[in-house]
Amino acid sequence: MKKTFGKIISVLSLFLSGAASADVNIAVIAPKAGEYESLGSEIISGVRIAVEDINARGGLRGEKINLITVDDQCDDRLAVSTAQMIAVNTSPKDKMSLVIGPYCDNAFDEVSAIYAKAGIFQIIPTTVSASEGARNHKGLVKMVGYKDRQGKDFYNYYKKHFADKRVALVYDSDNREIVEIAAAIQSEFRKEGDADKLRAFSFETYNHDYSRLAGAIFKNSIDLAYILGQSRSIAKLSKELKSEKKDFVIFTNKYQAQEEFNKIMGDLAEGSYFIALPSLKDNPNFAETLVKLRLLGVEPEGLSVYGYSAVKLWEELVGKADSFAYDKLASVLNSQSVDAGWGETMFNNGNPQNSINYGIYRLQSGEYTQVY
Repeated sequence: MKKTFGKIISVLSLFLSGAASADVNIAVIAPKAGEYESLGSEIISGVRIAVEDINARGGLRGEKINLITVDDQCDDRLAVSTAQMIAVNTSPKDKMSLVIGPYCDNAFDEVSAIYAKAGIFQIIPTTVSASEGARNHKGLVKMVGYKDRQGKDFYNYYKKHFADKRVALVYDSDNREIVEIAAAIQSEFRKEGDADKLRAFSFETYNHDYSRLAGAIFKNSIDLAYILGQSRSIAKLSKELKSEKKDFVIFTNKYQAQEEFNKIMGDLAEGSYFIALPSLKDNPNFAETLVKLRLLGVEPEGLSVYGYSAVKLWEELVGKADSFAYDKLASVLNSQSVDAGWGETMFNNGNPQNSINYGIYRLQSGEYTQVY
């Protein structure tokens, strides 16, 4: 408890010191340390670029934007405490006009309810777990939709390129979000009449005995696996599979298989497939923004483009509403189409009418190359 209290005080100090001389405050909440540090850094980088661009043009509606970055460390207690802390700052100097994030879904429904009650507009720049983010609020934007979309996108790629292979779906059954994704994959195979091509395994059933789990996979004549779980678990099982059979095909979620994956796998990581949000570099609707970013000397990488797009979406809503007020922004959001970064879309209760598809990447010569 003492450790958690210390974290809250630390974030509170950062918030208050950052907002002291602001005209309009916005916060981005993303991990700045630990397993997901690189993903949080990408989001924060994109948000910062957009804010600096707005301020260089004189601000928004004549107001300069003050950016506060907050690390909730993907801890559910800290996520809730952070939201409560931000919500109680109601003076014009300290009030938050926009929250971008959090990145992790920890206690998401409770966190979003706190922001909504406080009248703080919230944009989620990455996909949300349908089970963790079940509630909708008029000022909550789930910008790119839900994580279970990857079930359909994985199946479509599999059917086009690996339809002759049997698939092992290996997942962490103790993680609600991962179970949700696994269920979406299984549902897609059943719906398309390919249920016999898929066999599900859980890490917990085999007590994380990766050698025994790999043996069970091979016993079922399987040579492709989609693995979901903690980075270390994904890597250890992948290494067992690839060590035994070099041409075994590995798919995983790029946001779960972090740096530890490459460290454990070494050269065996080459050729692995990763599912992640698309880079948008080849999206024609993003071309104008891409040119602008490159003129600023920025080459958008990873999730930075989604952090950037979240700020630009808010900027458009503020322009159309001619206001920073929560209710006015929510009214525009639910009545007019807006540019989500990859094209115009309508939002219904904060949900995009056109959800973005996941991309498929392959690790080739140490680089993630988008192949779908």
